[in-house]
Amino acid sequence: MSNSTDETLAAVYGEMELSDEEFYALTDRSLAPRSAGMLADKLAGLGIDAGQHLLDVGCRDGDHTIALARRFGCTALGIDPVAHRIAQAQAAIAEAGLSQRVRAVVGRIEAIHADDASVDFIWCRDMLNHVADLRAGLAECQRVLCPGGQMLVYQTFSTDLLEANEAAFIYNTMAIVPQNQSDAFFENTARSVGFAIAEKDAVASEWREFWEEDGSRKTANQLLRIARMRRNREELIPRLGETNYNVEIADCLWGVYQMIGKLCPTVYVLEKYG
Repeated sequence: MSNSTDETLAAVYGEMELSDEEFYALTDRSLAPRSAGMLADKLAGLGIDAGQHLLDVGCRDGDHTIALARRFGCTALGIDPVAHRIAQAQAAIAEAGLSQRVRAVVGRIEAIHADDASVDFIWCRDMLNHVADLRAGLAECQRVLCPGGQMLVYQTFSTDLLEANEAAFIYNTMAIVPQNQSDAFFENTARSVGFAIAEKDAVASEWREFWEEDGSRKTANQLLRIARMRRNREELIPRLGETNYNVEIADCLWGVYQMIGKLCPTVYVLEKYG
């Protein structure tokens, strides 16, 4: 056995200066992670109020659109390219009694149904990964924002820890545009259409830690689901279909990779010049 191997073994199995109890006390304490609620709090800190107009890009079923309109008293427009999601959003808006100031329509970020300089704030949560032409999408957001208007973006980027085969599986399965996984590409694209980057806040694993600590155990459950789905593949694929099976695996991996640093959720505040 070589000396280098001996040194490695000694490092792996040798004694630490700390006892096990001291090590666990040091590493198992909470670092006070922020919850997902920090995103709406950040929007509040930008100064949104009841007299302003909010655009929710990629609104899905309207949950966030409705919650933001209720909290801030603003008018809101939600857009999403998936028609059945918009139908869900419209039903939820009506049920919430907010039809007078909240709307949801089928639309794409690359062609927003809004006038120039007609929006004060844009909420864009977890959808830019799927936009084929990011520059066109951000240029549209810049167009509809009032001068000095701000866009709050939550997006997950890949890190150097994400290996090529892992990236290929997730990107292909979840319809993710690979270049959009680069924070440098995102920042350069935002600047190229006339945005200033007013703030960058790397959330990293915080939300995931919060969900473990509050008892939700979202990521732990996803990890367990991956293990069970892999062991039960032969039964599940005929029932789910291979595409749906892979999507569920990829969605769970997305959360686990956020927890262990292969993916990095990040919040940006973009501001329109002028």
